Amino acid sequence: MEFSLNEETVILRDSARRFLKERCPISTVREVLSGDAGYSSQAWRDMADLGWLGLIHDEAYGGFGGSFFDLFVLFKETGRVVLPSPFFSVVLCGLILGEAAGPDQKAAWLPPLIEGREIWTAGLLDERGGYDFEAPSLVASPAGDGGYVLNGTRLMVPYAHAADRIVVCAHVRDPASGGPTLFRADRSLEGLSLEPLDTLSLEKTWAVHFDQVRLSSESVIGGVGRGAEALAGVWPRATVLKCAQMLGGMERVVEMTVTHVKERRQFGRPLGALQAVQHLCADMATCLETSKLISQQAAWMISEGRPAIMEAAMAKAWCNEAGGKCAAIGHQLQGGIAFTEEHDMHFYSKQARAAELTWGASWLHRRAVARGMGI
Repeated sequence: MEFSLNEETVILRDSARRFLKERCPISTVREVLSGDAGYSSQAWRDMADLGWLGLIHDEAYGGFGGSFFDLFVLFKETGRVVLPSPFFSVVLCGLILGEAAGPDQKAAWLPPLIEGREIWTAGLLDERGGYDFEAPSLVASPAGDGGYVLNGTRLMVPYAHAADRIVVCAHVRDPASGGPTLFRADRSLEGLSLEPLDTLSLEKTWAVHFDQVRLSSESVIGGVGRGAEALAGVWPRATVLKCAQMLGGMERVVEMTVTHVKERRQFGRPLGALQAVQHLCADMATCLETSKLISQQAAWMISEGRPAIMEAAMAKAWCNEAGGKCAAIGHQLQGGIAFTEEHDMHFYSKQARAAELTWGASWLHRRAVARGMGI
C-alpha cells in the first residue's frame, strides 16, 4: 500500500483547503446553520464549478475520472471545516447511480447532478432509524399503468427541502419480479410531504412521508429487485467517505487543542508543560493517526478496485470511538470556554457524534467484521 499522495492529489487537497478556508470559516458555518436553507447556494455553485461533484465520474457524463482516494482526501477537507452542504448526499446519489443505473439513465441523470443544476438526496433510514434496504418498510405497489404507488416514511433525509430528487429503496410487491428496488422520486410529487427534524449536528434533516405517491416505471433505478445488491456495493464507499469527514474533524480538534495548551499559561508555565496534559494530547494524536491509517487503507483498497467490506467496517467502528474520544479530550483540555456556543469546539463534537451514528454505529460494523472472520 502506498499512502503518500501523488502530485495531483496534493494539488486537489491544497486547493480544497484554501477554498474552504476562505469560503467556509466557522463564522460562516454559524450563519448558514442558523438560516433556513442550511447551506450556501453560492458556495454550492462554486464547488460544482471546481468539479467536486463529478470528481470520480466518467468524462462521458461531464466528470473528471478521478480516483476514489482523491474523493476521500476531498471529504477529509470538508470535515476540517464542518462544511454545511448537501455535498455528501449528492455524491452518495452519484455513487448509487454509478452502481445501479443503466447507461441511458446515467446519460440523462448524471450531467445535471455533476454540474450542480440539480440537488439529489437519499432516504435510506426507516421509521426506527435503521438502514433497511435488505427488507424495506417503504412499499411500492404496482399500479395498473405499469408504474408504482409508494407508501411509507424515510427518516433523517438530509437537505430534502432543497433536493430536486430523492432516492429511496422500496419493496416492490410483485410475486413474479419484486423485492428491494431503487426509485428516483421528484420532491414535487403529489402525496410527498416533508417534516423538519431537530438534529444534534444542526444539519437540515427531514422526515419524508410518501402517501399514495405515484411513480412511473421510468423512476426505477437499474431494475426491479436489484436495490439491496446495489446499495450493498455502495455501502463500503459511503462508509469510508464518512470516516474521511470524521478524520478531518479529528485533525482540526488536535490542532486547536495543541495550540491552546501551548498558549494557555497556568502557574507561570504553559498548560502543555503538565505531564497529565501531555498524556492526553498523546492520546489524541494516537486516535488521529490510527484513524488515518485504517481509513486510508480502506480508501486505497476501494480505489484499487479491491474488496474492502471488512476494512471499511473496521475503519468506521474505530473512527466512531476515536472521534468521540478526541472531541471529549479537546473539550477537557480547552476548559469551560470550549463547552460554550461561542467556542468552535461544539461544532466538531457534534459532527463527531452525528457521524458516529451515520452509516452504521460501531456495533453494526463489528458484526460485519465478525462475519468476515467467519464467526
